[in-house]
Amino acid sequence: MAGSFFGKQAAAQEAPYPQVDSSSLERRIRTLEEALANLRKIVQVTEENILVKNRHISTEFKTLVSDINDLRREMQDMKDKLLLMLKEMQSMARQEDVKVIERYVNMWNPVRFVTQGEVEDLVKELVEKHLEEQDGRRTPPEQNEEP
Repeated sequence: MAGSFFGKQAAAQEAPYPQVDSSSLERRIRTLEEALANLRKIVQVTEENILVKNRHISTEFKTLVSDINDLRREMQDMKDKLLLMLKEMQSMARQEDVKVIERYVNMWNPVRFVTQGEVEDLVKELVEKHLEEQDGRRTPPEQNEEP
C-alpha cells in the first residue's frame, strides 16, 4: 500500500505540466518580455509625467505663497493707512463744533465787515468832507491874520 501511495504521488507531480513544445514556450516568453517592456515604458512615461506635474505644482505653489505674502503686506499697509486716517479724523472738528462755529459766524455776519483799506478810505472821505465844511463856514478872516 505504501508503495502504491508514493507511486501515485510521483505520477501526480509530473502530470500537472502538460508537455509543450519549445517554440511555443519561446513565443510565449517573447510575448511576455514585450509586454514587460511595454509596461516598463508606460511606467517610465508615467514617472516622467509625475515629475513634470510635480515641478508644475511646485512652481504654482511657490507663486501662490508669494501672492499670499504680497496680499498680507498689502493688508498690513491698508491697516496702517486706516489707523493713520482714524487718528487724523480724531483730530478733526466734530459736527457739533462746526455747528457752534456756524452759529457764531451767522451771529457776527462777517460779510458786513470792512477791510482796513476801506476804513482808511472812509476816514479820508469823512476828514475831507469835514474840512470842506469847516472851510465853507470860515470866512476870509483867516486870510487877514497873516502878519
